[in-house]
Amino acid sequence: MTLRVPPPPAGFATAPRVPWAELEPPIRACVEAAVGRVGDAATVWAGFSCDFAAALGTAHGSYFAKGVRAGHPAVPQQHVEASVAPYVTGLSPRLVRHIRRCGWDVLVFEFVDADHADFSPGSRDLPQVADALRRLGDLPPPGAGVPLARAADRWATYLDTTSLALLDGDALVHTDLNPHNLLADGQRAYLVDWAYATRGPAWLDVAYTVLRLMENGHTAADAENWARQIPCWNAVTEAAADALATAHTRAWRELAGPEDARRCSARVRALAGAIRRR
Repeated sequence: MTLRVPPPPAGFATAPRVPWAELEPPIRACVEAAVGRVGDAATVWAGFSCDFAAALGTAHGSYFAKGVRAGHPAVPQQHVEASVAPYVTGLSPRLVRHIRRCGWDVLVFEFVDADHADFSPGSRDLPQVADALRRLGDLPPPGAGVPLARAADRWATYLDTTSLALLDGDALVHTDLNPHNLLADGQRAYLVDWAYATRGPAWLDVAYTVLRLMENGHTAADAENWARQIPCWNAVTEAAADALATAHTRAWRELAGPEDARRCSARVRALAGAIRRR
């Protein structure tokens, strides 16, 4: 069996990855106890946090496993992803096992044979992405027992109480919908890597996707018009869009300085302008 995994884009930077064959035997044995003996493995390069990420072929099927060593800063993100997995099985590959043994924290998912979504104008993947966002907006929020941060808390130091309330909500929000976290196979799109899942307004994921469309050649007006086919997008107001733009600008100014903040915030401000001109 030969597993096909999407290659990294030119110039793409990623965290160093431990190949399957070089993992310590005890953790390989734990993974094989969940999926069967691995006959083929291919390292997956997309993503920044994992120590190990690979597609694994067995007699029982194909799987995707990713993990970090115990004590790694991304361990809490692994737990967030595991906690929301039962709520997103209709949108994402099914979580098969969460392994916390042998000095590792590993998530094992069913493997899907798909490519990173193409966000460029005219892409055949865009209808599939829109359908996935529609279904995401219809999901019931996770129960109170699922420990998720609130999206508005990310901007608590940048906005007043009134503006923050516009960015609050109870929907399950992915918050990192870049093309590497959307896989498309010609029939449907899959949302993967829920490490930064939060509670917030459902339209927030649509906004982030619109910004990625703009990065890939769409104008603000065209990208915002594309988003209107997703029902939850109609809930975003001019005031909420302005609050998001202000939060992003202030956050970037703190992280990167005034000049880089203007450059990095240009798209979100253009999006807010497109919403005002509806």
